[in-house]
Amino acid sequence: MKLAIFGATGKTGLELVKQALKQQHSVTAFVRDPNRLTIEDKNLTFISGDVFDPASVAQAIQGQDAIICALGTGSDLKKTTVRTTGTINIIRGMQEHKAKRLMVVTAMGVAESWDSLSLFNKFFFATLLKSSRDDHETQEAAVRESGLDWTIIRPSGLTDTPRTGVYEVGENIPAVTAKIARADVADLILKELEQNTRIGKAVTITN
Repeated sequence: MKLAIFGATGKTGLELVKQALKQQHSVTAFVRDPNRLTIEDKNLTFISGDVFDPASVAQAIQGQDAIICALGTGSDLKKTTVRTTGTINIIRGMQEHKAKRLMVVTAMGVAESWDSLSLFNKFFFATLLKSSRDDHETQEAAVRESGLDWTIIRPSGLTDTPRTGVYEVGENIPAVTAKIARADVADLILKELEQNTRIGKAVTITN
């Protein structure tokens, strides 16, 4: 499968790149700085660009079977629209090039999954992570209105632990530990692209 991954140098994006290549997929990594991704593989192609630039985004999408959006801001808590604007540009690029399959990583607590959060996590999201949550909310709205074959993946608290392949997935399910490995998020995304059982759904992944 030919996959374009946006946010490929982030921690979740990097897991996606590694696992996709291990599964012999052809990967196009959309990056601002190719030097940040040190993987070398015959099935890996780099396209340098900015998600705020529709032309470079569309270039990465042309000829792909599926698009994975794992855009984020790392530990930066400042107000941003990188997820929303980047995702809108991805959607427009997909519409331009007749690509249909879109996987988007957001977060547990976004939209209707808000009610699945504990009181502590609601306070955390409503204060410290408010700008991030606002960006995710508008990002998800754009995805739902896109007309594409989309799936939204909402991880609980992300960790850098190894892939287990064992996790809970469902719509608006509560988190037991409020943790999930980025490697398991990547595992779910790649399995969903093979099975296509959750098109048009937003699901939580958690342990």
